[in-house]
Amino acid sequence: MFIIQLLVVLAMLSGSGSSSYATSTQMEIKSLQPQTASSELIMESGLKPFRAERDFKNLDPFEQAAKNLREKLYNSYNNSSPTPSKVGDTGPFPYGGQVKLLRTLPLDQTISFGPLEVYLYNVQLLEASEIPKDTQKDISTLNQEKIGSTITFIRVLYSVENTTDRNVGFYGLNSVHPNMGNAISSDRNFLRDSYVYHQYDGVVIDNFENGFVYTDDPDELVSLELVFNKIYDYDTGETIVEPTSFTIPFNAQK
Repeated sequence: MFIIQLLVVLAMLSGSGSSSYATSTQMEIKSLQPQTASSELIMESGLKPFRAERDFKNLDPFEQAAKNLREKLYNSYNNSSPTPSKVGDTGPFPYGGQVKLLRTLPLDQTISFGPLEVYLYNVQLLEASEIPKDTQKDISTLNQEKIGSTITFIRVLYSVENTTDRNVGFYGLNSVHPNMGNAISSDRNFLRDSYVYHQYDGVVIDNFENGFVYTDDPDELVSLELVFNKIYDYDTGETIVEPTSFTIPFNAQK
């Protein structure tokens, strides 16, 4: 049931689909070339999610903030429109307030990482404004720095599929490295769910939405380097694939 709900939410967040994204950028992305990530790029705080794998009864502040935001996200689609899919358009921010799409880059690429395939949907740059106080508090908790009523943020949407019957572990995205400004660890993701699985036991698909507050000049953002964590054998801990990175040009239509 959770996967069905998440797929519905992700579909609505993506507006009317990849065809609409194609109209909002004039840039074609060639096949991304993954490479072994430099050790300097791997952020320790992005190696594992905040929470331990436990029940939902005793939530720490991070889990509670993520739960609050996720509930707002689910509830918002009963009475609001999808997030804008065309550059320059505005609409309701599902967590409260308004959102404007500044830039969008369709990727629609599958990258094989050993037993896993990561499908990259898109990367977007958005501005949220008129954010209510309670939402500001929850985003600040996950961002680990206080935000105001207006933020610019980077959104990365991808899915992970285990194509084998092997039991593997994978913590997904480790960090995002803009061409300017500070690198952003995945533990600052304010769009994540309150519980994130990292065990892929046999053939399974999981979807991830990532939102990272970006405080530098949006006009100077021309590329992003994404770093993914290692893939390991869940039973033995043996590394199957080393941490991997690739660079995404992000200087498409502004």
